[in-house]
Amino acid sequence: MRYSIKPRRLKAGSTIMLVAPASFTQYSGAGLNLGIQFLKRMGFNIVLGESVRGSWIHWHLSGPDDLRARDLLEGFRRSDIDAVWCVRGGAGSLRLLNLIDYDLIKENPKAIIGFSDITAIQNAVYSMVGLPSIQGPMPSVTPRINDVGLARFRRDLELTVRILMGEVVELRQPEGGPFIRVINHGKASGRVIGGNLTLFTLLQGTPYRPNPSGGVLFLEDVNEEAYRIDNYLTVLRLGNVTPIVNAIIYGEFPEPMHSGPSPSIEEVIAEDTRDFTKAPSFIGYPCCHGGDEHGINTYPVPLGINVEVNADDAAIIMLEALTE
Repeated sequence: MRYSIKPRRLKAGSTIMLVAPASFTQYSGAGLNLGIQFLKRMGFNIVLGESVRGSWIHWHLSGPDDLRARDLLEGFRRSDIDAVWCVRGGAGSLRLLNLIDYDLIKENPKAIIGFSDITAIQNAVYSMVGLPSIQGPMPSVTPRINDVGLARFRRDLELTVRILMGEVVELRQPEGGPFIRVINHGKASGRVIGGNLTLFTLLQGTPYRPNPSGGVLFLEDVNEEAYRIDNYLTVLRLGNVTPIVNAIIYGEFPEPMHSGPSPSIEEVIAEDTRDFTKAPSFIGYPCCHGGDEHGINTYPVPLGINVEVNADDAAIIMLEALTE
């Protein structure tokens, strides 16, 4: 689907609602408070949704399904809320997809910001409504409390806000970013779909799978073995997803700790990708679960809008604004 609506543009004084539609806030409130302070210093008003404010814990979730779905939709229902920002991922977003009122979201379009498990919600909303969103930093995912970690968090948050305010930017490898490897050279354009590889693969065969034809596919993950990455990519190939997209961007894919012989994830991704497509592609984009001993990288990725991918420069060039 090409977008049919766009989120409202943020500005100084806008109000952001923080919600936890997946797992509960994990970091005893310290990380969340730090993220809130960053957003407040940038001039935003912050409202805590019930899933955050109530400190609910149900299994590994921030609350029962109906509470989490109701809280998410409250952000769209309220006229005084300008964006819905997820505090963390984890698990559980898939359980909400049949509970979301997509007509309500279509009538009240607002940006959804998050990554990891939030991938399920973002792609479902795009598939059903055509609303773009952002894979970007989440307030409860704490940066390492050191100069590098805090600087990265601030950098990624500020860039995300620039996009939410309507800027059209070129997303190029930041200074001190990870080493990026080109898989297939070239340039291509299309609207971005994807996010977390596990969640995006689980959406296949459901009504919430976005149409991949002519798109730009972004994929990232963490804590996965090479053989599981190979399985996920094989599913996407068999489902005719990866063979028909115009370009593929992979995140950093941190290597797991293991003692037995195993190929590197980067090796598996590069070989698998060349087997099913010649589309421009690269690996190492610093978003979501990537990072090193100094801290995480949550460089933003806009979903649902047209971009140009330059694999040789490892760049995502926005061709339109995400908000209006």
